This record gives sequence, C-alpha cells and structure tokens, in this order.
Amino acid sequence: MRHTLKAAILALTSLAILPAHAEEEIVVTATRSPTPAATLPARVEVIGRADIEAQSMTTLAEAIGPQAVQAGGAGQQTSVFLRGANSKHALALFDGVRLNDAASPNGQYDFGQDTLGALDRVEVLRGPASAVYGSDAIGGVVNMLPRRGGAAAFAPFAEASAGSFETRRALVGVAGSAGGIDYGISGEVFETDGHDLVPARMATHFGHRDATRLSTLTASLRHQSGAFAWDILLRVRESETEFDTFSSGQFLDLRADDSDLENTGAQRLWRLGAEMDAGAALTLRLAGGQVLSARAETDGGGETSSADSTRDFADISGRYRFEAGSLNAGLSFERNYIATRTQFASPLAIAETQAAAYLLAQFQLGRRIIATGSLRIDDYESFGAHTTYAIGAVADLAPLRLFTSIGAAFKAPSLSERFETSSFNLGNRDLRPEQSQSWETGADWSASETVSLGASYYQTSIMDLIEYDFLQLKNLNVGEAIIDGAEIYAQAAVAPGTSLRASYTWTDARDAATGDPLARRPAHAWRLDARVRPYERLALALSWSYVGARTDVIYANSGAFESGAGRAEAFNVGALSASFDLTDRAQAFARIDNITDATYEQPAAFAGAPRGGSIGIRTRF
Repeated sequence: MRHTLKAAILALTSLAILPAHAEEEIVVTATRSPTPAATLPARVEVIGRADIEAQSMTTLAEAIGPQAVQAGGAGQQTSVFLRGANSKHALALFDGVRLNDAASPNGQYDFGQDTLGALDRVEVLRGPASAVYGSDAIGGVVNMLPRRGGAAAFAPFAEASAGSFETRRALVGVAGSAGGIDYGISGEVFETDGHDLVPARMATHFGHRDATRLSTLTASLRHQSGAFAWDILLRVRESETEFDTFSSGQFLDLRADDSDLENTGAQRLWRLGAEMDAGAALTLRLAGGQVLSARAETDGGGETSSADSTRDFADISGRYRFEAGSLNAGLSFERNYIATRTQFASPLAIAETQAAAYLLAQFQLGRRIIATGSLRIDDYESFGAHTTYAIGAVADLAPLRLFTSIGAAFKAPSLSERFETSSFNLGNRDLRPEQSQSWETGADWSASETVSLGASYYQTSIMDLIEYDFLQLKNLNVGEAIIDGAEIYAQAAVAPGTSLRASYTWTDARDAATGDPLARRPAHAWRLDARVRPYERLALALSWSYVGARTDVIYANSGAFESGAGRAEAFNVGALSASFDLTDRAQAFARIDNITDATYEQPAAFAGAPRGGSIGIRTRF
C-alpha cells in the first residue's frame, strides 16, 4: 500500500508508444483496447506481418532484436532486458493473456521458444506497465498478437524453408472474415540441428551440435452478431532443446559439451470471451481461461527436474467512450498453482490466488493535449495489496510531438522464492514485492512526409530487489538499482521503394549502493534497418546491430569459471534477406544471418550462431 496515496492524487496513467513503421498505428498493449499510438506518451515498437516477411524472420527473439539475450541459437533460453531492467521485469503476453511462468525460480518468461508464423504482429512496449497488467511489467511488455480476419472469406497461407545446420521449417494456415466471423488457424514446425553452444575458444569445445525442435498450433475466432460477440483463443506449443553443462570437471565449475542434456517444454493456452454493446458508448466484456506450462530437464533420457504451472484467470471489464476520451475499468482474478521437483530441492506443490481492480482513462484537454493514465490495485493472498499508477500527456504541436510520463510498477516475489526449500535455500515468506518509480520525456519531429526523428530520456529506480544471500541461504529484499537511459532514432524514405531507419540506445544500469554496472546491459547499442526494392518484383532488407561491451559471467579458455563480473566484448552482427514475387500469390525468399561470420558470445560462454543461410517459398491463396 506504499504508493496508494500518491496514486490516488496522481489518479491515472501513461503508457505510450511510437509506431515504428506506420503513421496512424493502432496499438492495444498500452491500454488493453485499440488506441492510436500517437496519442500515447511513451514508446513501443510494432513488428508487423510485413516486417516479419520482409526480413524473413522466424523467431520472436529475432523480432525483439538486441535486447533479447539468447543463449546460443534458435530455441535456446532467451532473456529480454527492456529499458535496462532485469529479465524477470519483462512481461510476456499472448493476445493480452499473461504468459510469465509461475513455476520458474523468479517468474520470468523464456522468449526463446516462440516462432512468428501464427502472429499478425508483435508489440514491444518499453517502460512500466504494472498499472495496466500488474506484476512483472517494470521494464515493459512483449505482446504477441495472432493472425485473424482479413479482406477475404477464406485465405489460406503456407511457408516452407530449409537452410544451414539442417534447419527446416513449415507453416500452414488459413484466415478470413465472413458472416460476422473473423478467424485464423495455423500450425508451424521448426527444426534445426543447431551449432555447438560451447565457444570454439574453449578447450572443452568438441563440436557437438545442440538441436532444437519447436511446434505450435494456434487458433483465434471472433463472432459478432448485432450487439453481442464472443471469441475463443487456443494455443498449443511444444519444444525440445539440447544444451550443454556448466558443472563439469573436478570442481563442478567447467563449461563443457554434454550430448545428453535436453530441455522439454509444453504450453497450453485457452481463453473464452463475450462482449456486449450496452448502448452506443459502453462495451462490456467477460473473459476467462487457463494457461498450462510444463518444463522438464533430462540427462541421458532420465528426468532430473520438472516444473509445472497452472494459471486460471477471469476478467470482467467495461469501456465507456465519450467525445473527449474514454474510460476502461475492470476486475481480474487469478489462481496460480505450481508443482516442481529438482535434484537439490524438496518437491514443492503450492497455490496462490490474487485479485485486481484497475481504471484506465484517456482525455482530450483542449485542442492539442491528450492525457492518458491508469490506476491499479493487486491483492495477493500471501502478502496483501499493492498499488501502481502511471500518468502522462502528449502535446500535438505538429510537426512536433512532445510527451512525458511518470509511473510506478512492481514485481511480486515468486512462489519458488517464498516457499522452495533445499540444503541451499530456505524459503522466505516475508519477501516484499520489488517496486519501481520511472519517468520519461521525449519528442518526435516529422521533418517532412518522408523523414522523421525523435529521442527520449528516461530514469527508473527499482527498490527492494530480491537477491540471494549465501550466508542466510535464502532470498532477501536487499538491492536497489538505478537506470538512466536515452533512445534516439531517425527514419527516412530516401527514394521510392527505399527506406532507412537507424536507432541508438544508451543505458546506464547500476547498483545503487556500489555503482557497479548491472550484468548483460551494454552502455551502447545501435541498429540499422534498410530496405530497397530495385525492381518491382525484388525486395532486399538489411538489418545490422551493434552490441557494446558489458558486464557478464566470464569463463576462461580452459572452460573454467573465471569471474562473476567480467567484461564481455562488443560485437556486430547483421542479416540480409531477399524476396522475389514469383506470381501474385507466391514469393521466394532467402536470408543470410551473421553476414560477416562474426565470432561473438551473447551471453558470455554461449557461442553465437555462425554464418548461415536459408531459402524458402511462401504462398497465399
């Protein structure tokens, strides 16, 4: 309840977004309902279906970009560090449904096992969003939105590709709109033999490839009949991923090849929803569903650990629209149950319920100012209520757009942190939520119809960080972090069919007590995206990323542990893709990753993928 009074005074929220590739981009992640991005006071990157196909991207990690730290190639464990916050401070959603795994040690989501074939777009919201979604969204939100509807009643689509490292991918689906029904159904399989995740510089590198298999089935349907509508969402995802050890050798601290280790995972998601237009201005919605997650680790075929979680959820909300803006309000309920079994901890089976109430609003103040805000209270069974807020405004001074925002967010302690016990860990039921205060200000300038640029500066303070104490053998609220950052971008359509976008990020994420930099957050990073259509039927796309030097856990060339806070070197990596229209309905495409065959580790002690290529064909009917 620490921020309740302040939240009540400030009243409402800011969550904002700058469209990456469109002038009047409509986004849903910031306010739970379709809202023009230009009216929201912060930033989000929208990676749409056109972007995905132009760059022949396959995985969610590719779409997120350098802030996705993937432990090797496709399918491997991936953490996302949005706005310099910890990886557990990034909230993952699928069409608004929370995905973060309650059975993981700190409740974070693995972004490495999602492919893009079923998605219409990915919205990456940067900045605090707990006032809209509750726990976890200190650094931001990644929302995956499925394909559904379209101009035709029946529009099948398919893709098939093959490439280096024995990589194979197949996608088949259909989407359309007819008789008040919007629907989309797809199935996708991705397989690769991969590469050796142990860097070649290490004496323990023996060239064993670490393979991955991912399969996903997705279905989304909505039916509108007069004032009533109902919808259903289904998703089934399975994964098998090989990995290498960090506990080889005499002292169990050696990074080495291991051909017997494998992670398996499964995700089952369903949601049912119903809506009613209660008049011209009011819409009521009721939705509920379940997310099942299962993970297991095997060694030589024998299971060494497992973690299962079940999240049951329900939400009732209403949206009222009026001439000067809109109001969204809702109640949500959630029950999380986890069952874990590991080699070094006692089996754990426990459940927790929580409820939340939230209010979101957007108001037009005069001709040029739009204010956006939200207020939310989350009440947990184990540790009581926690309140978050955000508030901000946009000034439309065309061709200049100014915005500013402030907000509070939090991360609830995980069930494992509070209740798991072993010889090395004593659960701490007295853990408090990690909580943050953030502010941001920025500007966008449209120099012309074809040229725009912008910048923003933000600061986040995260208090009561949960860290493991080796002396007390349990997690404690002992840490505080301060993050300063700046983002700059420029984009231009330099000629018909040709566009450029360059962006730069500066991040100063540090321990408030010692001043030491936080791990895996480079001070400098930049990215260049270029697209050109030299001929009517041929399109080319180049993406190039620079990731600066950063602090990380370092292993020596012998493979042995060297430092918990060493220096990981900077690297450059680029990808080039091409597509050629064979007919109006068929397109051939190709992609080369790591064009220069750079040797890099991101994170340290995990070999980045060598240069590789793929070719394929996609069709639409």
